[in-house]
Amino acid sequence: MSSTTTTPETKTVLVIGATGKQGRAFIRSLLFPSAASTPSSPTTTTFPRSQAENWRILALTRDASAPPAQALLEEAKQHNATSKITLVEACLNTPSTLRTVFESHPNIYSVFVVLAYPGLGTPSTAQKEKAQGALIADLAVEFGVNILVYSSAIPIGPDPSHGIDESRKQKREVEYYIEDLGKKNPGLKWIVIRPGFFYENLEGMFGAIGATMYRDGLKKETTLPMVASGDLGRVVAGLLQNPEPYFNQFLCVTSGPMTMREVLEAHKRATGKPMPAAPGFVGWILLKINKGAQDLVKEAEINHANRMSGKLPTFEEEVERAKSVCELQTYEQWKRALASGEGGGDEMSRRVSTSSWNNLSLMKLLTGRS
Repeated sequence: MSSTTTTPETKTVLVIGATGKQGRAFIRSLLFPSAASTPSSPTTTTFPRSQAENWRILALTRDASAPPAQALLEEAKQHNATSKITLVEACLNTPSTLRTVFESHPNIYSVFVVLAYPGLGTPSTAQKEKAQGALIADLAVEFGVNILVYSSAIPIGPDPSHGIDESRKQKREVEYYIEDLGKKNPGLKWIVIRPGFFYENLEGMFGAIGATMYRDGLKKETTLPMVASGDLGRVVAGLLQNPEPYFNQFLCVTSGPMTMREVLEAHKRATGKPMPAAPGFVGWILLKINKGAQDLVKEAEINHANRMSGKLPTFEEEVERAKSVCELQTYEQWKRALASGEGGGDEMSRRVSTSSWNNLSLMKLLTGRS
């Protein structure tokens, strides 16, 4: 009597924002889970580890020849997985180019959407986010996508008007659009993830400036929900492998809120050294003349106050929902692994550019032109 084995169907995931921190972390976690694991983020999770041979990535980029896009292919080559990643070109501000991607690649199982942050103090650019998000959601319905995963942001307050940064407001509007679209089209299952402040944003020269800004600008008791981008990638990979419990739900992806004092103390315990910081006058200048920096601090204060007063009643529930997908590293665990050289494979995500941070330059920061 002979037996047969069934090969699981290959599932295609379109990653919009594939060359950014979140996109790379997700691709790594789905296709190269061993490379995405660290001593402090073990491979044992509540979901089965990815069978990489059953997944295929369409990595969307504006320019397939650009170094970040080529880096994706290079990493795939290192893991003998070049056949699992295909670069596709489109511009989200030109709907016909994105439609062509869907038409050229039928049977897309899931779309993971990370819309590029336009930068601080750029409301005119940020206002394009809702149109981009709506376009993607509409195409997902039209072409029969099973699961739409949208990366948003932790809300500042219960209403979009509580936000100051235009990008954050637009993300809430995209959430509403997707939720409403799902009600009208039950075949579309959606999941919204809301990442915290990325640990990687405290690395490098601009990380030192950001740390100084938050240290000097925030009240001592104010906390920031934080997370590693690698853990964000593991959460999304886990969601696609076991999606049913999370359909039509929101997940706040954070290991937990921390005060800046707690961050500085964790850094010292993990590395034996104080966290690098910019001269105090740099933080002072930022908070005096740079509206983008002022808005970041204000939003952090408002978010903390709303969490503490119960005006974000589902926050803790959404945090626990994300933690039920996989384990999330604390900042100290992440920094300890990074300092020991065992921080996993995402070197590009951890190396914050010394020339820009959140689409800023040092000159723009110090002259208030964010």
